[in-house]
Amino acid sequence: MSNYKSSRKKKKKNIFLNTVIILAVAFVLLALALILFRRPIMSMYYQWKLDQPIEPVTPVMDKNILIDGKEVGGMTEEEALSFIGSEVNTDTEGNAIVIKSSDKKHTYEYTFQDLDIKFDIEGAVNRAINFGKNPDKENWWREFKALEGGKVNFAVMSWSRPKATSFVNAIASEINVEAKDAGFVRQNGVFTVTPSATGYAIDKDKLLADVTKLIENREFGNEVTFEIKVTEPKHTDKDFQGFTGLIGTYSSPYTGGDANRIQNLRNGCSKINGVVVYPGEVFSTNARFNPCTEANGWASAGTIVNGKIEDSVGGGMCQVSSALYMALLNAEVEITERHNHSMKVGYADYGFDATLAGDYKDLKFKNDTGCAIYMESYITGSNVVVNIYGKEVHSPGRTLKFSNKFIDSKDPPDPIEKYDPELPDGTRKIETTAMKGVTYELYKSIYENGVLKDTVKVNTSTYSPRGQVTLIGTKKAE
Repeated sequence: MSNYKSSRKKKKKNIFLNTVIILAVAFVLLALALILFRRPIMSMYYQWKLDQPIEPVTPVMDKNILIDGKEVGGMTEEEALSFIGSEVNTDTEGNAIVIKSSDKKHTYEYTFQDLDIKFDIEGAVNRAINFGKNPDKENWWREFKALEGGKVNFAVMSWSRPKATSFVNAIASEINVEAKDAGFVRQNGVFTVTPSATGYAIDKDKLLADVTKLIENREFGNEVTFEIKVTEPKHTDKDFQGFTGLIGTYSSPYTGGDANRIQNLRNGCSKINGVVVYPGEVFSTNARFNPCTEANGWASAGTIVNGKIEDSVGGGMCQVSSALYMALLNAEVEITERHNHSMKVGYADYGFDATLAGDYKDLKFKNDTGCAIYMESYITGSNVVVNIYGKEVHSPGRTLKFSNKFIDSKDPPDPIEKYDPELPDGTRKIETTAMKGVTYELYKSIYENGVLKDTVKVNTSTYSPRGQVTLIGTKKAE
């Protein structure tokens, strides 16, 4: 019994060893096969993999992309087209906008085509899907940073702001009219009143802003309303009621020879010729003459400077202002400012002159006649002429006569001598002669049908004394 068990165990052991040997041999053979046939097998595998169909990767919108202000992040191009197409109304039939005045007197209609309003959903979606995704694109980095920095919106609508601006400008050109004062036109000596006109104006900037807002909000078909501002003229036809014609005139003689002085006389006359002064207005001669520059038509000519005659720009203009002064006195309008010269001038007697200086000595008058005044001024071959036209408020038989009256005098200061290095040594030259200072009063005598009715003082004029100045030369002979 024991031998049988021993034989059985030995048999089992042999079977186990045989199995192990077989498996080992099989493993060795398999390993040899893998080593020998690895390359062909791998090639066949990779070829199989390459032969398999590749699933395409569909691009989607970046998370920070908006189209027409709507979130499309994560959508494909097709999905975005469908979504935006369902959200945006692209109908461009009929009027895009209607512009009306608040008084309903003006209406303007503009179509989508007039304003170049267009919708391009496909273009917007295409730009959006490709935005920031092409490194070879010149501005790719900017697109990339824009997406990194926040939302990027792609508009589906475009329109022409320049066309809208031109339409608004055209409306303004049609409606805007400046208020116009009534005035005079004189032809062949006959005066005709040009009527006044009411002014109208619109706020172009506001209208354009309202139009822009309506278009960008796509409130198509709605109306934009604008206000018309009305401006009444300051002076109307009634300011010319009662106009009769010439009410004052004066001629101031001059001598020829000095071309610059004559130029200044002509320039001064041109600056007041044709001027209309309305009722209640104050006229300033300086305001018309200044600036006293060559660019303003003035030339260098003799004028009074510190008691002596020197050349300066504008010399001679005071003859025009003096003629104007006397014409105004003859017209009997209110003189509000007048100054006499520091010394007597050759073209006017004491009290009959009116000087100008900078902005501190002026000739002004106020139109107190109740009717517009028209000023005419020109030079002839020998005279400066000033005519005042307006409403004659006095009786037809009224005439005036002006005369001056000596009041006082003042002796000149003691003579003085001054050395002059430009004169030859020992030479004496009188620079200015002595002159007494005097005071005169100007009077207006009023006659009715040749009978003296009244005498009125017009002004008091004081002219400064002037001492003799002698120059003594000190220049040595060479």
